[in-house]
Amino acid sequence: MKIIFCLLLLTTSALAQDPNTYLKNFDSKIYSLKSKGVTDFVVDIESSQITKQLNEQQLFGKVEEVVFRTYWTAKPERLAIEVIGLPEGFREVKEELKMSVLGIMDNLIPMTMAQRFNGYKFSAGKAQREFIANDTTGIAPIPSFILKFNEQDMLLEVDAVKNIGSMVIKSEYKKESFADGKWVLDEQKTITSEQGQTLVVTKDLDYDKTQGIGVLTEVEIETEHKISAPESKTVKSSEKITFKNYKINSGDALKYFLGESKSAPVAPAQAPKQE
Repeated sequence: MKIIFCLLLLTTSALAQDPNTYLKNFDSKIYSLKSKGVTDFVVDIESSQITKQLNEQQLFGKVEEVVFRTYWTAKPERLAIEVIGLPEGFREVKEELKMSVLGIMDNLIPMTMAQRFNGYKFSAGKAQREFIANDTTGIAPIPSFILKFNEQDMLLEVDAVKNIGSMVIKSEYKKESFADGKWVLDEQKTITSEQGQTLVVTKDLDYDKTQGIGVLTEVEIETEHKISAPESKTVKSSEKITFKNYKINSGDALKYFLGESKSAPVAPAQAPKQE
């Protein structure tokens, strides 16, 4: 019995030190629509800042409301975005607008660690529960990252190892009744410093239930831009992004892609649809 017990301890210790196993274990603890069995959804995304900017620029006259109708399926994994509320045409403008909302897609459909660090090889770091991700392609803009976890195996901090400047991403999680014991991302702060300038972007995430499933309903983004120069002032701005009119596992997204495939290729997940 002692021999079996020792073997179990050795196996557990080996798994704990294996970066890929550790990161997969972390993925399994994080709540997402995929973990709830969602395979198909449609959601309308709205940004208070984008509508305000368009009205200030007067490109389209008075704009009542710009909606980014987002379609997603799991198998195969596909993502498409339509811009609603603007006149026909203006393809380049709409593509730029789509890119502006792609930054919050990972909050809506979290990528796995393997997807997020595709092309990177993991190894154990110097500290306990610390891992290094090194670029194996030689073309990544950031050659390596340091991932730091806490005692509960939650990813608290990601440090980018850059040739110039620095970037740190800090995350906070919480438990929600709809998450079946999994952790839900509550806040994420990204601090980027380069050439005497610092940009701090803080995301606060809110959730609610629709069709009995916990969904992301709002992301509030606070941005601070600082310049390390005498008498310089911090420039602050805010943006509220809302997610509403969810249609979950209704088949509407699949119907959309089937209709699109008759005339044009469907964009892969994490990329906007071309109009």
